[in-house]
Amino acid sequence: SPDGMRDKAILLLLATLGLRNYDVRTLEFRHIDWRESVIRLPKTKNMRARVLPLSQELGEVIVDYITCGRPNHPAQFIFIRHKAPAGPFTSSTAITNIVQRYVTRLGIPTWAGHRGSHLLRHSLATKMINSGSSLKDVADMLGHLHIDTTAIYAKVDTVHLVDVALPLPGGAI
Repeated sequence: SPDGMRDKAILLLLATLGLRNYDVRTLEFRHIDWRESVIRLPKTKNMRARVLPLSQELGEVIVDYITCGRPNHPAQFIFIRHKAPAGPFTSSTAITNIVQRYVTRLGIPTWAGHRGSHLLRHSLATKMINSGSSLKDVADMLGHLHIDTTAIYAKVDTVHLVDVALPLPGGAI
């Protein structure tokens, strides 16, 4: 369905690039450089522009939505509401609701009730850390200015925590 095509593209942007809710809502046609296979985000939360890779899979999903699912609307934003009044998303609630709908439908467990777009951003960072990416790589992907902001994701590196864990007194397990 048109809604499903839009939602798939949004979810992939959140899950594979770690975009913020705002970045997805305000993504414009001019931000995608199809020849270079990149997304060029203008000043984001940290007031710096970012250039992110556009994978073939993600590009194809976005093209499918634009050509087959997106209503004909003059808005420069790629993602728009399909129900009246059609047009750009006006608040973060719309993206949050899309994520919540699929998280709930799939029965994905969440921590502390977080089910919005930040859940996918956090999941990407955790996956990157657990796969051996450096904090610098994660910071660059998420657009963090300071490595300290990214350090929160290190605490979930369960794969590598074993390497630094101290043995229990008396050799107990």
